[in-house]
Amino acid sequence: MAETTKAPKTLNGKDTFAADYFKSDTDKQVWLGNPHIDNLVTVVLALGAEIWALKQRQIISEKLAEKKVFPTTAAIEAYKPTKAEEAEWDAERQSLAKRVYGWFARETASSAQAAK
Repeated sequence: MAETTKAPKTLNGKDTFAADYFKSDTDKQVWLGNPHIDNLVTVVLALGAEIWALKQRQIISEKLAEKKVFPTTAAIEAYKPTKAEEAEWDAERQSLAKRVYGWFARETASSAQAAK
């Protein structure tokens, strides 16, 4: 029988709205025909997320420096982007994802064979 994880009813003195859940076994599944390939894809996706997080912090640091604010950890994490900045960031993130992950969508000899 699957193990149920109980969600806390309160957290730090506040009510939560989480529901109890069953842990899935998706971490044990093989999605791409080989667990090593699955692991490599997972690593590539995680690295992309880390790259974007660092890039975003760099952008914020530069914005703070332009305003003559020392870019401390607290200042970076407290930064609130404008709507225009959010739109810029979204476009830049989409561009990064397309450059990095677009290769996954390219047609290969094996994908052309499978389509026949």
